[in-house]
Amino acid sequence: MLSEILLFVIFINDLVDVCKENIKMHLFADNAKMYFHIKNVADKNKLQRVIKNFVDWTSKWQVSLNINKCKIISVHHKRYSNMGVAPNYVMNNILFKEVEEIKDLGVFDDSLLVLYKHICKKNK
Repeated sequence: MLSEILLFVIFINDLVDVCKENIKMHLFADNAKMYFHIKNVADKNKLQRVIKNFVDWTSKWQVSLNINKCKIISVHHKRYSNMGVAPNYVMNNILFKEVEEIKDLGVFDDSLLVLYKHICKKNK
């Protein structure tokens, strides 16, 4: 089992190299998350290019993706909620679903990074 995990880690080690445009990627088990501060349309296009590179990598190494689990969450301060750059990203011609909250490792995060909803859900 340990050798399989080690082989998997070695296998995906070059995945972060697809983020050559200063976009942060975090890997945990079989999950990948990309983070980038979108200030304008050029930044949005940069993130879309990295998503395409990610898809190309998965195709090259025959890694299947569950695109239905891929989502976009825009994290921002209330006063910056509409900066005029729509978070429309695609993977394999499928538009990512934009969500207001996301569950990550058992923690519910929302677009304002307020833990109120998480605390309420855990106290039920």
